[in-house]
Amino acid sequence: MKVKLGDVYVSVGVLNKILDTELPVTVSYKMMKLVNKLNEELKTVEEQRVKLVKKYSSSTENTVSEDNKNNFLQEFSTLLESEIDLDWEKIALKTLDKDIKLSVNDLSKVQYLFSE
Repeated sequence: MKVKLGDVYVSVGVLNKILDTELPVTVSYKMMKLVNKLNEELKTVEEQRVKLVKKYSSSTENTVSEDNKNNFLQEFSTLLESEIDLDWEKIALKTLDKDIKLSVNDLSKVQYLFSE
């Protein structure tokens, strides 16, 4: 399945929330394999983000200068639009613990990983 890095980037918090709940062992195993794969991608995204911050920061600070904010956002957005191949078979939402509470916003961030 093709997934945008941006989708992966924004889903981290929700995935951590799901991982903090007790799940059936087969679902837990599948989720851990997924998280391990995604963590590799996220590490690379973070490395690139740090490089961009350095590229667009002033010489004295490690933050993007106001003059370069648009350039930074443009390059970082381009990176997040990149697609990766994710070897993942969607999990049916009904297999998750019924006690998991996800907002509509949370669910929208991870919808690429689940089916009805």
